[in-house]
Parts: sequence; C-alpha cells; structure tokens
Amino acid sequence: MEIRARSILNRSAIGDYCINPYVGCQHACIYCYADYYTRLMGYRGEWGSYVHAKINAPDLLLKEIRKKKKGVVYLSSLTDPYQPVEVNYRLTRRILEILMSYKWPIIIQTKSSSIIRDIDVITKFDNVNVGFTMITLDEDIRRRFEPFSSPINARIDALMRLKEEKVRTFVFIGPILPGTDLDELRELIMTVKDYADLIYFDRLNLKPGVASRIDRALSEIWKPDWLSNLNIYYVNLKKSLIKLLEGERIKYAFVY
Repeated sequence: MEIRARSILNRSAIGDYCINPYVGCQHACIYCYADYYTRLMGYRGEWGSYVHAKINAPDLLLKEIRKKKKGVVYLSSLTDPYQPVEVNYRLTRRILEILMSYKWPIIIQTKSSSIIRDIDVITKFDNVNVGFTMITLDEDIRRRFEPFSSPINARIDALMRLKEEKVRTFVFIGPILPGTDLDELRELIMTVKDYADLIYFDRLNLKPGVASRIDRALSEIWKPDWLSNLNIYYVNLKKSLIKLLEGERIKYAFVY
C-alpha cells in the first residue's frame, strides 16, 4: 500500500535524526519490537504481512532538510530500508541521493544484501557508516527467526564488498537469542571481525507480543523455559563475551 507521510526527518536516539521510508517490514523477523510501535500508530495485521511505502518521502525530505540543522541520519529504526519492496519503490536510494547532495552524515542498518545496489551513492558520502544485523551463522535458525531476510553469507559478502570500498562498517549481533552459546557467537564474531570496524551486541527487547512469538520458535529448537532465566543468561554471557572480545582485541559495544 502507498501512503503519504506528514514528516520524514524525525528526531532519534540513534544519530540525530531517523528516516523510516516504509511502515512495516517484509523480513518478518519474529523478534522485532517494531511491531509494537506500529500497532500504537494504528496499524494492524501479522508482522511481516504488510508494508506501506511513504511515497512522498523524498519530496518531504527536500523540504525538511532545508529547514533543519545538519545532523547524523539513521536509516532505519522501525523498518528495513532495503526490504524487498525497495527494489521497485527505490525510496531509500532517492533519500540517500538527497542526503548525499546536502552532505549530511548517515548510518544505515539492514539485513539485506541488496544494499550493494546503492554502493555508487554510498561511497560518495564523506561520512557514512553501514551495518548489517546478524544473529547467527546457522541458516536454519536464520530462516526461523528472520524468514524473508537475506541469507547470512549474502550479508557477509555485502559487508566485505563495502569494506573493500573503504566504507566504515559495523555488525550488529542482536538480539542474541536465548540458548545461543558462547561458541556459536565466537564463530560469528571471528567470521566478521576483519570486515567490521565495530561489533554491537544486544539482548531481546520483549515488547508486548514478542515473547509469545519467540516462545513458539524457541520451543522447536531449545528448551521452553528460556524466559525464567533470561536476565542471568544475558549477564553471564556478557561477561564471557567481553573476555573473548578483549582477548582478540576486537572493538565492541554493548547496547544492553
């Protein structure tokens, strides 16, 4: 569905501004807390089943960028800027072209390897940081929790390509799924460390509705009592990860 937004360059806790070109996300990640916020905005339907394109986003940005103080723009907080519909709508690309022409710094975070389409624009920015969310190297787990996102190997290939172009990059390992052990995370970390300037780590954000979806998925592969020991799990895992990361001299940041 196509909609018209009232504003597009909004204040954000990540960077100075955030742009969400779409409402909803076709990647349908079952752990995504954006579902909670879109419901607060009045949108209904199973998460992943709908996406609304803000077709006036580029025009709005042109108006707003001339009036607002320059700052870092994050794409995106409540959607993926490179979900499948971007192939046709090209809203993210048009937004990037505008931001580049005004020389605004940007942060892009995605689960899609299709970002490589816009590498010609991305490399023209003076200040750009591109990151890929990755929760596992296991494709079965990826399909269970991020059913319509790009395969992990495709994301890693895209990460490598951007690094070859001297783009500043990061990997966001989050949310770490309950039951993920240190060896699994070590393998992922060691796979991406040479192509990421920084690795972030985050835990589950259990907004209403998320826990039940996670429970259904986890019960098929791990023990179902994950919720009762969740805080202890993350505290202990964080200690082990810090020891690993500092031992390997990897630059990192924990969101939790």
